[in-house]
Amino acid sequence: MSQDNPDQPSPLSPEDLALARELTAVREQRQRLYEQLDSSLKALFSHCEWRITSHKNGLTELVVVCPNLAIYKRLYKRSETIHNRLQEGVEAKHTRFQLSCPKSFKAFYEHEIEWGD
Repeated sequence: MSQDNPDQPSPLSPEDLALARELTAVREQRQRLYEQLDSSLKALFSHCEWRITSHKNGLTELVVVCPNLAIYKRLYKRSETIHNRLQEGVEAKHTRFQLSCPKSFKAFYEHEIEWGD
């Protein structure tokens, strides 16, 4: 930080730049997935909290948390399509899709796919 102007931001550190690259990559993955969904899935996703996480071990994970059981059931019926869209939208050989509804402890689905080299 400059001594002349304490309000001037300090230069970005290598850690800041790495985090910015990671956030950009995740945002792009999220956008690619969303663009690959049909309009009914987009509408259902708009009611949910969802995220894509890329782990250092090569796993890319999509987690969708539904606000109610009705939306969970509709997404569950389309879970194979959703996981296929995730696989198409990310550059990973190991993906996991999790779907849940906190209002029902039985409403939990998880599917994982790993391809060999």
